[in-house]
Amino acid sequence: MIRIRDLQQADIDEILAIADAQLGEKYITVDDLSACNVFVAEHVEMQKCAGFCLSYVGQEGEAYVRTVAVSPDFSGRGIGTDLVAKSVEYLKSVGAKKIMSPLWKHDGIVNSDVIFRRNGFLPLREIPDYWYADSIAKGYSCPVCGKGCHCTCVLYELKIEN
Repeated sequence: MIRIRDLQQADIDEILAIADAQLGEKYITVDDLSACNVFVAEHVEMQKCAGFCLSYVGQEGEAYVRTVAVSPDFSGRGIGTDLVAKSVEYLKSVGAKKIMSPLWKHDGIVNSDVIFRRNGFLPLREIPDYWYADSIAKGYSCPVCGKGCHCTCVLYELKIEN
């Protein structure tokens, strides 16, 4: 059984390991976890993190689902969809009127497209080299490009109806 819950201190190492494997080494840091609202998918019987989702409200009041990642051991079970749904629920509860999410696109495939569409998000626009400057400045490694990410971002949006 999988349950979605808030981040606990004991989850950090597992989450960082999932992030490094799925999103690129050092893309997510302890500081990122501290700066965001983090939901964790926990496999209750195994007492293991199956995935996580980071969200936050920006300075201009726009809300973001920064990223979602699921361990390959648990992929294909709807966990990513459930994590994003929980983050959307949270962001709505703090007054979000619009939620944005940058999704990774490489070789014509948008990572997590199905997860976000199931939660009502639609693609808004593409931004080439979206992570390049950040990847150089912070020194993280893209799982496809390595150092200096040249992947495209497809910005997805969810408008909240009143």
